[in-house]
Amino acid sequence: MPLPRKSIAAVGLAVAGTLSLSACATEDYVDKHIAAVNARVDQTDGRLTALEGRVGEVSQRADSAAAAAQSAATAAQTASSAAQAASTLAQTANTEAERANSRIDKWAPRVGKMWTHHKKMHGKKRKASSKRSKPRSKK
Repeated sequence: MPLPRKSIAAVGLAVAGTLSLSACATEDYVDKHIAAVNARVDQTDGRLTALEGRVGEVSQRADSAAAAAQSAATAAQTASSAAQAASTLAQTANTEAERANSRIDKWAPRVGKMWTHHKKMHGKKRKASSKRSKPRSKK
């Protein structure tokens, strides 16, 4: 059964009236909501500014730490080079000492023989000279 035209028109007017009244917002209502949104934006902006400052400080500290690390790495490299040079010198000195010890070891038997001969020769002279230097007793 079809609806009468008056009913359709009444329903249409009721819907149109409801929509038109609910869509209207007062200027005061809009201002309050915009003020609330602006306050939140300002608060967020303040936090962002604070965070940017902290990020800048951390970045400066990181740059300082990187510079200190680079300086320490350079000093370590210099120390490593000096240690390597000292090691080379120590190896050279050790080689020279071994060479000198080898020469001494070759001469040791000869020197020992010479010393033994020297003691024999000087020992006889002392005995002979000690006999001569004693005064003779008169009998």
